[in-house]
Amino acid sequence: MGNNQRTRLFNILTVIILIATVCLVGFYCLVALNVLSFFPPPVPATVAALPTSTETPTPGVPTWTPTSTPTELPPTNTPRPTATFTPVPTFPPTHTPTPTDTATPRATQSPWPFTCEVELLRPEYEDWSGVAGHIQDLDGNPLPGYFVKLEGPISVPAVRAGENSRINAIYGSEAAWEQPYNPSAYQAMTIRVQLCRLLTDECQVVSDVITVELGGYASGSLGYVTCTKNWEDWP
Repeated sequence: MGNNQRTRLFNILTVIILIATVCLVGFYCLVALNVLSFFPPPVPATVAALPTSTETPTPGVPTWTPTSTPTELPPTNTPRPTATFTPVPTFPPTHTPTPTDTATPRATQSPWPFTCEVELLRPEYEDWSGVAGHIQDLDGNPLPGYFVKLEGPISVPAVRAGENSRINAIYGSEAAWEQPYNPSAYQAMTIRVQLCRLLTDECQVVSDVITVELGGYASGSLGYVTCTKNWEDWP
């Protein structure tokens, strides 16, 4: 077979394949445009409805129509009458008297109107030996005017409490008194002290006698005597 015949055969096959391709493309286009014609949707199956029996009334026979039955309500409970309480008479409150405060009498420390106590101290100024003190009531208030009777190594007159303002300032009381027995040195000695009040012509004793023992050293050279009133109604 020559080259010309072979070329002609190939040309014919090519034309045939081209025509077949065009036909196939046209078929697909036709199907795409008329898809419902080639593939119609399925028809839904029809469900057969069962016939319902209809009651036919019989001529001449009246039909019974049920009437509504009234619902029987439960009986309501009738409240029982409540008891009426008789008001109790209210009496006015009785007056209770307020108890009055009864003053408690203070304890009496001694059968004497005054009780005297001594304390050994160092003199407030300089170096001397003797006694001092003050007179007061139960609340610590000064009671000037009383006299202090003294008995020691030397005889001295009774000392009146509160008459020396300098002594009052030293001992911090308006009823203070002081009596040195050795004004320049510490000396051991015994001194007896008793409180009295001056009447018309004598000094009435109002306390017991207290004994002061001085030691002869600095911290024991001053016998400080505090006399406190025991009886509140004492004049």
